Amino acid sequence: MSPPAASPSRRLRSTFRTLAALAVLGGCLWGGVVGWRHLKPSLLGDKRAEKVPTVKVRTAAIAEDIIAVGRLRAVFSTELRSEINGRIVKILAADGQKMTKNQEILRLDQQDLLTQIQEIERSIEAAKLRAQRARRDHERLVDLQQRGVVTLKDFEDSRITYSLAENDAAIAEARAANLRDKLNKTIIRAPHDGTLLLRDLTEGQVITGAAAQNGGTLLGEVADLSLLMVRTNINEIDVARIKLADQARVRVDSMRSVLMSGSVKRIATSALETGSDRTRVFPVDVILEEGDERLRPGMSATVMFTLARVEDAIAAPLNAVFSTAESARYVFLRKGETFVAHAVETGIADTRNVQIVSGLQVGDEVARSRPLEFEGELPVATLAPPPAMKPRVNKGSESKAGDGRPAPVKPSPGGKSNRTS
Repeated sequence: MSPPAASPSRRLRSTFRTLAALAVLGGCLWGGVVGWRHLKPSLLGDKRAEKVPTVKVRTAAIAEDIIAVGRLRAVFSTELRSEINGRIVKILAADGQKMTKNQEILRLDQQDLLTQIQEIERSIEAAKLRAQRARRDHERLVDLQQRGVVTLKDFEDSRITYSLAENDAAIAEARAANLRDKLNKTIIRAPHDGTLLLRDLTEGQVITGAAAQNGGTLLGEVADLSLLMVRTNINEIDVARIKLADQARVRVDSMRSVLMSGSVKRIATSALETGSDRTRVFPVDVILEEGDERLRPGMSATVMFTLARVEDAIAAPLNAVFSTAESARYVFLRKGETFVAHAVETGIADTRNVQIVSGLQVGDEVARSRPLEFEGELPVATLAPPPAMKPRVNKGSESKAGDGRPAPVKPSPGGKSNRTS
């Protein structure tokens, strides 16, 4: 009796399992081939091929700048604050209005002061009447005292009463003068000519005087906008390199296409401490040498101080110059198909390039990153300072390389290396 034939569904499942096994086996073989291609050079002791980006040394203009941010403000301006508490009843000027000295800006409520002045004036009149009566009584007792019909005690009492009455009248006069002075202070006037920079005030608003604990309500300021400056903060490391009358370039954020010149007018003698990272900074004022009607106090501005500038300097990119723990500078100089660690003497730097004072020539090719064969810190000695007016080593000087450069240093393992900044 013959065995039963397999069903079509069983044959289909068997075929699917076979194909899946073949696919897995093929994937494993392909992965093994790819892995062997990567591991074979290392297993055989060969170096993995590496593409190191390079750049040729060229000449460039390098400027060492300090960049700081600040805000525009008037060189000559006065804040407006009331000397007394009160309620605003009338605003007589508008923000941005040209003001002359003593021109009225706003008025405070005067009713309470006027009432007090009326009361004190009546008190003054009463005090004067009492003083007149005391004077007449005292003069009459003077005649009687000369004739001996008045006792010494009555005479002294009349004199004291007369003096007290005069004293009360003088006190009332002083109080009245004080109230009149406060009445004058209810009118806020421009302290000098300038442009009014008024705060957002409303009639009926209650303000506090300058004697308050918080310094009183700031009403605005009167500023001379014909002369503006930028106040910026310079950190304690860079401020020693800035001097009075140094030139600076100013760019206002709202006018990016306009570059203005300015000069350092003031450098603070004491430092301020920032609240965020507790960095010590020194306020520096830069006065703009030209004006512009579009400029307004409070605008953000960027100030650039040029500390040093070199034209046609031998330059290399910042990422091509490295340094050791002892601050010795070096580059990886291409020699045929390989690189050698080569000591250099550097000068000033900007955000892209660093000046090469000696050690390289225009056209030399250097690596922009560390080649793989150079691992660890390299024992590169610092070059001696070059002679004056000779930033490059002349051909014919003593060198193992025989091309006017210091001898290349062989790499050695151990330690770390930092790129110059």
